[in-house]
Amino acid sequence: MTVTPKLGTRHSLEILKVIRNGLLLDGGELGEVLLPSREVENQSLAPGDSVMVTLYSDGEARPMASLRTPRIQLGQVALLKVVSTSKIGAFVDWGMPKDLLLPFAEQKGPVREESWVLVMLTTDREGRLMVSAQLDRFLSDTCQAYQQGDEVSLVAAHSTDLGYKVVVDDHAWGMIAASELRAPLRPGQRVTGYVQRLREDQKLSLSLNAPGAAKSDGLTEQILAALENAGGELPLGDKSSPEVIFQTFRCSKNAFKQAIGGLYKARRIVIEKERIFFPEGE
Repeated sequence: MTVTPKLGTRHSLEILKVIRNGLLLDGGELGEVLLPSREVENQSLAPGDSVMVTLYSDGEARPMASLRTPRIQLGQVALLKVVSTSKIGAFVDWGMPKDLLLPFAEQKGPVREESWVLVMLTTDREGRLMVSAQLDRFLSDTCQAYQQGDEVSLVAAHSTDLGYKVVVDDHAWGMIAASELRAPLRPGQRVTGYVQRLREDQKLSLSLNAPGAAKSDGLTEQILAALENAGGELPLGDKSSPEVIFQTFRCSKNAFKQAIGGLYKARRIVIEKERIFFPEGE
């Protein structure tokens, strides 16, 4: 199935011809798209080759291509820095040659230069790329698309009295309970999470720990790999604090103790109060 190239996304496009200003790419419905010569000075590319690019538009609404990887793509949520303000709104840096407009109508509270805002990349009525901080217009409060234990991509939004509000797979809101957090999240931080339970009101309760056997098996492999990388010994044990354990393995102390307990029973490691290590001859 052919994917139609869209502004604000990455695509592999075929080079049609070489011109003085750069390379003309086949943008499908967007027409010919220019990849400026400054981006390909040290690369050997010719007509017929394909190149992975990010599509955006210049100041005159013409489609352009860049080899850069953006900090956000169409339909995604990310924390971006405000680089300037003007009479039509603010402009944010998304890692591309042309900054994105955050119109006044799409702002949520005061926006100042050098501040950071959590936004979604979308388009205006004319199809021009822009960002919006009015996330409630794009994200659902409820979701029936998941089952308990499903792995999801999360973007941290802000803390609440109940825990931390997060964006789930860039299209729904969810909550990580305070009891599930062993270290604070940072606004805009993208992490892997799991659907903890399906609430009666269809809102998503989430966890940073994988459920059941998957959590245990994955954590065991992480611990063994960390021991290997550390030369066979780690300064973590039965008496280590939950905060230190979470910072190292992103898991609860109970999950860590279960994992190292299994490794101890299998005679893979030795456990002491403040350290674990491989037995002699391991």
